[in-house]
Amino acid sequence: MEHRTITTQPCRVSPMHYFGRLLRTWLYRNWAWPVLIVALLVVLSVHNPLFIYVGLMLIFLVFPLILYYLWFTYALHPDCRASILSKRVELNDRGIVCTFDDERTETIAWDRVTDILCTRREIVFYLSRYVFFILPYNAFESPDDLDYFIKKINTSILRK
Repeated sequence: MEHRTITTQPCRVSPMHYFGRLLRTWLYRNWAWPVLIVALLVVLSVHNPLFIYVGLMLIFLVFPLILYYLWFTYALHPDCRASILSKRVELNDRGIVCTFDDERTETIAWDRVTDILCTRREIVFYLSRYVFFILPYNAFESPDDLDYFIKKINTSILRK
């Protein structure tokens, strides 16, 4: 397969979209804990209706703290800024090179990418368990560039 560099149009992801992806990832990986707590509270509230208040406290006091934790620990991570700031992205053999509006550059080497997820609207490059870089499909100059890059991901980048 030939090697070529793909440069995207200027793109960015909104912080709320990034946080939505983060929250979905966290819930997907930790779904058993909320289900277990809800089941326990339902069983206990049958015996004593005061456990309904415990459930309400969890919903209105503990769950927002979990959201704050995710926001301040992962969504404000320095690697997150590459997704939410406006930039041009260059995809080459070295990695993902982001050139921001103020001409700063930041490179994410392919060996830092632990997993890649292709959704209906974007490519998500996981850098750690809950830190990732999001590249929307509409940032690509042409559908050919997108197809080439997805084929390259499937053949060479994920094999390393």
